[in-house]
Amino acid sequence: MPDKLLNFLSANAGTKIISIVIAIVLWVVVLGSRNVEVTKEVPLEIITPADVVPSNDIPERIAFRLSGPKAFLRAILDRREDPIRVNLAGAKPGVVTYRFFSDNIRLPIGVKVLSINPAAIVVKLEYVKRRDVPVRADLRGVPPDGYRISKTEIKPGIVRIRGAASKIDSITEILSTPIDISDVKNMVEREVPIDLTRYNIQLDGPLPRLFLEVEASEANYRIKNVDVRVLSPYKATISQKSITVLVRASAEDLKSLDRSRVFATVDLRGKPKGRHVGIVKVTVPEKIGLVKAVPEKVTVKLH
Repeated sequence: MPDKLLNFLSANAGTKIISIVIAIVLWVVVLGSRNVEVTKEVPLEIITPADVVPSNDIPERIAFRLSGPKAFLRAILDRREDPIRVNLAGAKPGVVTYRFFSDNIRLPIGVKVLSINPAAIVVKLEYVKRRDVPVRADLRGVPPDGYRISKTEIKPGIVRIRGAASKIDSITEILSTPIDISDVKNMVEREVPIDLTRYNIQLDGPLPRLFLEVEASEANYRIKNVDVRVLSPYKATISQKSITVLVRASAEDLKSLDRSRVFATVDLRGKPKGRHVGIVKVTVPEKIGLVKAVPEKVTVKLH
């Protein structure tokens, strides 16, 4: 065994000695270089029982002020850190103080911790409470000229929230984050954006949806000679085969309008043979705001 070890050490001895010397020199150079200071932030995670949650604001990150060789600090700054986990899984409602130390972050030799901010946190624990509260959309701005809001609805209008009892008891309504409607010209269906971090609570279920209908209220163009189609299994004789459609649109959209996408229908399906007065329903492209049809009703004979 000693002979094998001796042979290993003696084989390529010159190369191994040079490698060791280079490593020592590099280490000495790095450690002997001028120290710099940086701040490294590490995520913080609080672990609590399922029925207990923090009721106060807790920082998301802990900042460590570090000093050491620039090369080492650069590697630390580029490194992704695992969160500092404060395990309160066995805690009951009350106040807990947790202090942070230099060993909460992995550091190489030659790097030291100058300060920690915050050096400690106070966690106020309360039992979890759930409650149903209404949701309201915070609409900002007004529709473009010639348009108006015809309907605003949130489904479901009531959501269940979850959090510390003192937080839940103080909330009577959830307001969405601002929704800009200044460019809306038609129907919008979307999730209601809710920022619950400002309340320090959670939504116990999916986000509600906003249904917003904006319709043209003033016409600036007329589309003449729009064909009227009768929906019926019978033959139909219509008193007015074409109508005029009043719309709100930009000159550019109107210029590129495909007339085949503008049509009117009278739905008489299920109606017996005979004379009927039907309501005209007009279909237009999305960028065209429908104001009204002229006339809005026509007489149809089914035979």
